[in-house]
Amino acid sequence: MKPFRSFAVVMTIADKGLVALSAIHHRPQIDSAGAYQMTVIPPSAQRVGTHTPNGGTPEDYRTNKLFRYMSRDEVEALGSRLEQLRFGKGEMIVQRRDQDEGIYLLLEGALLANQYARSGREVGYRRLSPGAYFGEISAIDGLPRSVNIVAVEDVRLVRLPPRLIRELFETSPRFMRALLEDMAALTRSLTDRLFELTAVSVACRVDIELLRMASIASEDGRTAIIHPCPTHAELAVLVGSQREPVTRELNRLAGLRIVRQTGRSLHVLDMDALAQEVERIGGEL
Repeated sequence: MKPFRSFAVVMTIADKGLVALSAIHHRPQIDSAGAYQMTVIPPSAQRVGTHTPNGGTPEDYRTNKLFRYMSRDEVEALGSRLEQLRFGKGEMIVQRRDQDEGIYLLLEGALLANQYARSGREVGYRRLSPGAYFGEISAIDGLPRSVNIVAVEDVRLVRLPPRLIRELFETSPRFMRALLEDMAALTRSLTDRLFELTAVSVACRVDIELLRMASIASEDGRTAIIHPCPTHAELAVLVGSQREPVTRELNRLAGLRIVRQTGRSLHVLDMDALAQEVERIGGEL
């Protein structure tokens, strides 16, 4: 299979004036049964996550990609200065325009980066999985948050406070190397996303998004289990479409035996075949 470019969270599309090219959809609110209901969350949405001053054990966070070049001792030395947070499904961790310069590491669960128009319509950017982090843009420029971060299931996070981040900026080349590489990936990702949103079909965008997720989840490069997989409504937000065409494309892929849905897991049975579908219907990898 051809190498697939990694996908980084796009946190700055709105600030670049490109909202119109992003996914537009009514916000899905998750009910207790796991179904999506179309409702609008007001700007004053409550955030009631629990907070613990100590950031847990080093084993919880030292494998986060932000620390990939730092030694075990360097990471463990940060422990007493980190904050551990827990949020329930549907809670908002960060709200657009918040003045918060911390960086958050995702340990457990899944998050969605999004934004809402005045009408209540949703702009979806990216789903975040364990090992990801967010908040680096505000940590660098000191400006308010550019997107909302919402828990799509129960989550556990660790927060690096601003003072610690500034110290790492000045004293840790290894920390800065990881951050700069990820910012470069962010820029490349933005270019790819804009191309997809303007030049390829919805079906192709669905296939590309599935291949992105599979490339992260795969252990052998041939098959993958995406768990928990996004709902059809959530996937529609991510690819700039509505739920119905996304469902049609997933059914088509299932008919080709490329994917299979089992409960909350999506099995990608043949990543090579999925990549070939992307190229066949007009996409680029």
